[in-house]
Amino acid sequence: MSWGYLDEFWDAITEVGTYSVAWFESIGNAVAGAIGGFFSDLIHHVYDSFYFFEWLLDNLGDIMITAFSPLNWLFSFFSGFLKTATSSLEDLGIEVNEITVYTDNVEALFEAVPYSEIMLNGIAGALGVFFLIVIIKQFTKI
Repeated sequence: MSWGYLDEFWDAITEVGTYSVAWFESIGNAVAGAIGGFFSDLIHHVYDSFYFFEWLLDNLGDIMITAFSPLNWLFSFFSGFLKTATSSLEDLGIEVNEITVYTDNVEALFEAVPYSEIMLNGIAGALGVFFLIVIIKQFTKI
């Protein structure tokens, strides 16, 4: 089976002169190399473009992580603080045995004084406020 335009093309090439098979092979290799080089460059530039966007997005991600790390730290700190501050020791998994802080005589004395628990809480609160004021004064001197 022969197509007309291929015969015409072959006749046009052979009319110019007589060429060897090696010459046609070298022309074919040159054309194939040119086409391969074109696609090689095209693939290389596309790869470089994707590589640049990967580099850009990776660095933008690092910048975002660095920018939001203080907020992440604050959120983690406050959520952990609130969780532990509002939980009992048993909820946190800490076993608490019954502890005797003072003897029976001291306990009898506290029971004899009216409102002793309220007074002890008030004294502890006043000491806490006093130490807080001392700490704030020390920070204002710096």
